Amino acid sequence: MPDIFLYNAEIARKLDYEFINHISKEKQNDDCLLILVTGGGDADAAYKIGRYIQDTYDSFSILVSGICKSAGTLLAISAKELIFAPYGELGPIDVQMQKEDQLGSLHSGLNINEGFRSIETRATDTYHRIIGEVLTASEGNINIRTALHAASELVSSLYSPILGRIDPEEVGSRSRDMRIGRDYAMRLNEKWGNLRQTEEAIQWLTTAYPSHGFVIDYREAKTLFNNVRLTTDHEMGIIQDLDLISRFPSTSPIIKCLNHNENEDNETEESQ
Repeated sequence: MPDIFLYNAEIARKLDYEFINHISKEKQNDDCLLILVTGGGDADAAYKIGRYIQDTYDSFSILVSGICKSAGTLLAISAKELIFAPYGELGPIDVQMQKEDQLGSLHSGLNINEGFRSIETRATDTYHRIIGEVLTASEGNINIRTALHAASELVSSLYSPILGRIDPEEVGSRSRDMRIGRDYAMRLNEKWGNLRQTEEAIQWLTTAYPSHGFVIDYREAKTLFNNVRLTTDHEMGIIQDLDLISRFPSTSPIIKCLNHNENEDNETEESQ
Protein backbone atom coordinates (compact mmCIF):
# COMPACT_ATOMS: atom_id res chain seq x y z
CA MET A 1 0.00 0.00 0.00
CA PRO A 2 1.37 3.47 -0.83
CA ASP A 3 1.79 6.36 1.55
CA ILE A 4 -1.39 8.38 1.05
CA PHE A 5 -1.37 12.14 1.57
CA LEU A 6 -4.04 14.80 1.25
CA TYR A 7 -2.98 18.28 0.21
CA ASN A 8 -5.91 20.69 0.14
CA ALA A 9 -4.46 24.19 0.13
CA GLU A 10 -2.97 26.90 -1.99
CA ILE A 11 0.42 25.80 -3.30
CA ALA A 12 2.63 28.36 -1.60
CA ARG A 13 6.04 28.91 -0.07
CA LYS A 14 6.16 27.87 3.59
CA LEU A 15 3.37 25.38 2.89
CA ASP A 16 5.78 23.55 0.57
CA TYR A 17 8.22 23.24 3.48
CA GLU A 18 5.43 22.11 5.80
CA PHE A 19 4.35 19.40 3.34
CA ILE A 20 7.90 18.22 2.61
CA ASN A 21 8.58 18.02 6.34
CA HIS A 22 5.34 16.09 6.79
CA ILE A 23 6.36 13.56 4.13
CA SER A 24 9.79 13.17 5.70
CA LYS A 25 8.25 12.27 9.06
CA GLU A 26 5.45 10.02 7.75
CA LYS A 27 7.21 8.06 4.96
CA GLN A 28 6.75 4.30 5.40
CA ASN A 29 6.47 2.89 1.88
CA ASP A 30 8.18 3.13 -1.51
CA ASP A 31 5.12 4.46 -3.34
CA CYS A 32 3.22 7.71 -2.83
CA LEU A 33 -0.40 8.60 -3.59
CA LEU A 34 -1.23 12.30 -3.30
CA ILE A 35 -4.82 13.51 -3.26
CA LEU A 36 -4.38 17.05 -4.54
CA VAL A 37 -7.02 19.76 -4.23
CA THR A 38 -5.97 23.33 -5.00
CA GLY A 39 -6.96 26.46 -6.84
CA GLY A 40 -3.32 26.99 -7.81
CA GLY A 41 -0.55 29.10 -6.36
CA ASP A 42 3.20 29.46 -6.60
CA ALA A 43 5.14 27.68 -9.36
CA ASP A 44 8.33 27.59 -7.26
CA ALA A 45 6.52 25.78 -4.45
CA ALA A 46 4.95 23.28 -6.87
CA TYR A 47 8.37 22.56 -8.33
CA LYS A 48 9.93 22.04 -4.88
CA ILE A 49 7.21 19.60 -3.82
CA GLY A 50 7.31 17.67 -7.09
CA ARG A 51 11.08 17.25 -7.10
CA TYR A 52 11.15 16.19 -3.47
CA ILE A 53 8.55 13.47 -3.96
CA GLN A 54 10.30 12.26 -7.13
CA ASP A 55 13.57 11.94 -5.20
CA THR A 56 11.91 10.28 -2.19
CA TYR A 57 9.65 7.63 -3.73
CA ASP A 58 10.02 4.89 -6.34
CA SER A 59 6.56 5.66 -7.72
CA PHE A 60 4.27 8.67 -7.43
CA SER A 61 0.59 8.95 -8.34
CA ILE A 62 -1.63 12.01 -8.05
CA LEU A 63 -5.35 11.54 -7.53
CA VAL A 64 -7.28 14.43 -9.07
CA SER A 65 -10.36 14.14 -6.91
CA GLY A 66 -11.79 17.61 -7.49
CA ILE A 67 -10.46 21.04 -8.40
CA CYS A 68 -6.73 21.08 -9.17
CA LYS A 69 -5.70 24.19 -11.09
CA SER A 70 -2.62 25.97 -12.42
CA ALA A 71 0.27 25.22 -10.02
CA GLY A 72 -1.61 22.01 -9.18
CA THR A 73 -1.35 21.00 -12.84
CA LEU A 74 2.36 21.80 -12.76
CA LEU A 75 2.76 19.52 -9.74
CA ALA A 76 0.71 16.84 -11.53
CA ILE A 77 3.34 16.73 -14.29
CA SER A 78 5.83 15.41 -11.73
CA ALA A 79 3.74 12.27 -11.13
CA LYS A 80 4.25 8.91 -12.81
CA GLU A 81 0.49 8.42 -13.04
CA LEU A 82 -2.63 10.57 -12.87
CA ILE A 83 -5.86 9.20 -11.42
CA PHE A 84 -9.16 10.98 -12.04
CA ALA A 85 -12.34 10.87 -10.03
CA PRO A 86 -15.48 11.65 -12.08
CA TYR A 87 -15.47 15.25 -10.80
CA GLY A 88 -11.69 15.76 -11.03
CA GLU A 89 -10.35 18.61 -13.15
CA LEU A 90 -6.97 20.12 -13.92
CA GLY A 91 -6.48 23.55 -15.49
CA PRO A 92 -3.93 25.42 -17.60
CA ILE A 93 -0.54 26.24 -16.06
CA ASP A 94 -1.28 29.91 -15.55
CA VAL A 95 1.32 31.94 -13.65
CA GLN A 96 -0.51 34.51 -11.52
CA MET A 97 1.19 37.91 -11.57
CA GLN A 98 0.78 40.96 -9.38
CA LYS A 99 -1.17 43.80 -10.96
CA GLU A 100 0.85 46.98 -11.34
CA ASP A 101 0.40 49.28 -8.30
CA GLN A 102 -2.01 46.84 -6.65
CA LEU A 103 -0.32 44.97 -3.83
CA GLY A 104 -1.83 41.57 -3.18
CA SER A 105 -3.89 41.71 -6.36
CA LEU A 106 -3.13 39.06 -8.97
CA HIS A 107 -4.15 38.56 -12.56
CA SER A 108 -3.79 35.78 -15.05
CA GLY A 109 -0.66 35.52 -17.18
CA LEU A 110 -2.91 34.10 -19.90
CA ASN A 111 -4.46 37.57 -20.24
CA ILE A 112 -1.23 38.80 -21.86
CA ASN A 113 -1.24 36.10 -24.54
CA GLU A 114 -4.95 36.55 -25.17
CA GLY A 115 -4.55 40.33 -25.41
CA PHE A 116 -1.75 40.16 -27.98
CA ARG A 117 -3.59 37.49 -29.98
CA SER A 118 -6.70 39.69 -30.05
CA ILE A 119 -4.79 42.78 -31.24
CA GLU A 120 -2.93 40.79 -33.89
CA THR A 121 -6.11 39.14 -35.20
CA ARG A 122 -8.13 42.34 -35.33
CA ALA A 123 -5.31 44.33 -36.98
CA THR A 124 -4.78 41.62 -39.62
CA ASP A 125 -8.51 41.32 -40.32
CA THR A 126 -8.84 45.10 -40.60
CA TYR A 127 -5.87 45.31 -42.97
CA HIS A 128 -7.24 42.69 -45.37
CA ARG A 129 -10.79 44.08 -45.20
CA ILE A 130 -9.63 47.60 -46.09
CA ILE A 131 -7.62 46.34 -49.07
CA GLY A 132 -10.68 44.52 -50.40
CA GLU A 133 -12.98 47.49 -49.83
CA VAL A 134 -10.61 49.96 -51.52
CA LEU A 135 -10.16 47.76 -54.59
CA THR A 136 -13.90 47.07 -54.85
CA ALA A 137 -14.95 50.70 -54.39
CA SER A 138 -12.43 51.97 -56.95
CA GLU A 139 -13.75 49.57 -59.61
CA GLY A 140 -10.21 48.96 -60.86
CA ASN A 141 -9.08 52.59 -60.85
CA ILE A 142 -6.72 52.04 -57.89
CA ASN A 143 -3.89 49.54 -58.18
CA ILE A 144 -2.97 46.99 -55.50
CA ARG A 145 0.10 48.94 -54.37
CA THR A 146 -2.00 52.01 -53.56
CA ALA A 147 -4.58 49.85 -51.77
CA LEU A 148 -1.85 48.24 -49.65
CA HIS A 149 -0.47 51.65 -48.72
CA ALA A 150 -3.92 52.97 -47.79
CA ALA A 151 -4.63 49.91 -45.63
CA SER A 152 -1.26 50.21 -43.86
CA GLU A 153 -1.83 53.89 -43.09
CA LEU A 154 -5.32 53.31 -41.71
CA VAL A 155 -4.38 50.28 -39.59
CA SER A 156 -1.39 52.20 -38.24
CA SER A 157 -3.58 55.15 -37.23
CA LEU A 158 -6.10 52.82 -35.56
CA TYR A 159 -3.70 50.65 -33.56
CA SER A 160 -0.68 52.89 -32.91
CA PRO A 161 -2.33 54.48 -29.83
CA ILE A 162 -2.94 51.02 -28.38
CA LEU A 163 0.55 49.72 -29.11
CA GLY A 164 2.06 52.96 -27.83
CA ARG A 165 0.71 52.21 -24.36
CA ILE A 166 2.60 48.91 -24.16
CA ASP A 167 5.76 49.01 -22.05
CA PRO A 168 8.35 46.65 -23.65
CA GLU A 169 10.13 46.21 -20.31
CA GLU A 170 6.89 45.24 -18.59
CA VAL A 171 6.00 42.82 -21.39
CA GLY A 172 9.46 41.24 -21.17
CA SER A 173 9.17 40.85 -17.42
CA ARG A 174 5.79 39.17 -17.68
CA SER A 175 6.97 36.94 -20.52
CA ARG A 176 9.75 35.71 -18.23
CA ASP A 177 7.14 35.00 -15.57
CA MET A 178 5.17 32.92 -18.05
CA ARG A 179 8.33 31.02 -19.02
CA ILE A 180 8.71 29.85 -15.42
CA GLY A 181 5.81 27.43 -15.85
CA ARG A 182 7.21 26.04 -19.11
CA ASP A 183 10.72 25.53 -17.75
CA TYR A 184 9.54 23.89 -14.53
CA ALA A 185 7.19 21.62 -16.49
CA MET A 186 10.06 20.43 -18.70
CA ARG A 187 12.17 19.57 -15.66
CA LEU A 188 9.39 17.86 -13.71
CA ASN A 189 8.55 15.69 -16.72
CA GLU A 190 12.11 14.36 -17.04
CA LYS A 191 11.74 11.76 -14.24
CA TRP A 192 8.82 9.70 -15.59
CA GLY A 193 7.92 11.39 -18.87
CA ASN A 194 4.19 11.23 -18.37
CA LEU A 195 3.49 14.05 -20.84
CA ARG A 196 2.69 13.02 -24.41
CA GLN A 197 4.81 14.90 -26.97
CA THR A 198 6.37 16.94 -24.19
CA GLU A 199 6.94 20.29 -25.91
CA GLU A 200 3.53 20.33 -27.61
CA ALA A 201 1.74 19.36 -24.39
CA ILE A 202 3.55 22.05 -22.39
CA GLN A 203 2.72 24.60 -25.09
CA TRP A 204 -0.94 23.67 -24.78
CA LEU A 205 -0.90 23.82 -21.00
CA THR A 206 0.86 27.18 -20.78
CA THR A 207 -0.55 29.18 -23.69
CA ALA A 208 -3.30 27.49 -25.71
CA TYR A 209 -6.18 27.31 -23.25
CA PRO A 210 -8.21 30.55 -23.04
CA SER A 211 -8.70 30.98 -19.29
CA HIS A 212 -7.37 30.17 -15.83
CA GLY A 213 -10.48 28.14 -14.99
CA PHE A 214 -10.64 26.09 -18.21
CA VAL A 215 -11.64 22.51 -17.32
CA ILE A 216 -9.17 19.76 -18.24
CA ASP A 217 -11.14 16.63 -17.37
CA TYR A 218 -10.23 12.95 -17.68
CA ARG A 219 -10.86 12.78 -21.42
CA GLU A 220 -8.89 15.97 -22.12
CA ALA A 221 -6.06 14.83 -19.83
CA LYS A 222 -5.71 11.61 -21.85
CA THR A 223 -4.70 13.71 -24.85
CA LEU A 224 -1.91 15.34 -22.82
CA PHE A 225 -0.61 12.56 -20.54
CA ASN A 226 0.46 8.95 -21.12
CA ASN A 227 -0.59 7.31 -17.85
CA VAL A 228 -4.09 8.44 -16.91
CA ARG A 229 -6.83 6.27 -15.43
CA LEU A 230 -10.04 6.46 -13.44
CA THR A 231 -10.25 5.69 -9.73
CA THR A 232 -10.65 2.18 -8.38
CA ASP A 233 -13.49 1.38 -5.97
CA HIS A 234 -11.02 1.55 -3.07
CA GLU A 235 -9.75 4.99 -4.13
CA MET A 236 -13.31 6.23 -4.56
CA GLY A 237 -14.04 5.04 -1.05
CA ILE A 238 -11.17 7.13 0.32
CA ILE A 239 -12.31 10.35 -1.35
CA GLN A 240 -15.96 9.72 -0.48
CA ASP A 241 -14.94 9.45 3.17
CA LEU A 242 -13.16 12.80 2.83
CA ASP A 243 -16.35 14.28 1.35
CA LEU A 244 -16.13 17.94 0.24
CA ILE A 245 -12.49 18.46 1.22
CA SER A 246 -11.58 16.03 -1.56
CA ARG A 247 -13.38 18.17 -4.13
CA PHE A 248 -13.14 21.87 -3.30
CA PRO A 249 -10.21 23.99 -2.07
CA SER A 250 -10.42 24.69 1.64
CA THR A 251 -10.17 28.20 3.11
CA SER A 252 -7.65 26.81 5.61
CA PRO A 253 -4.77 24.49 4.60
CA ILE A 254 -5.40 20.77 5.12
CA ILE A 255 -2.22 18.70 4.84
CA LYS A 256 -2.16 15.23 6.33
CA CYS A 257 -1.22 11.59 5.95
CA LEU A 258 -4.22 9.30 5.52
CA ASN A 259 -2.46 6.01 6.22
CA HIS A 260 -3.40 6.23 9.89
CA ASN A 261 -7.07 6.13 8.91
CA GLU A 262 -6.42 3.21 6.55
CA ASN A 263 -4.58 1.26 9.25
CA GLU A 264 -7.38 1.85 11.75
CA ASP A 265 -9.96 0.59 9.24
CA ASN A 266 -7.90 -2.53 8.53
CA GLU A 267 -7.50 -3.27 12.23
CA THR A 268 -11.25 -2.90 12.75
CA GLU A 269 -12.00 -5.31 9.89
CA GLU A 270 -9.53 -7.89 11.22
CA SER A 271 -11.03 -7.77 14.72
CA GLN A 272 -14.55 -8.48 13.45
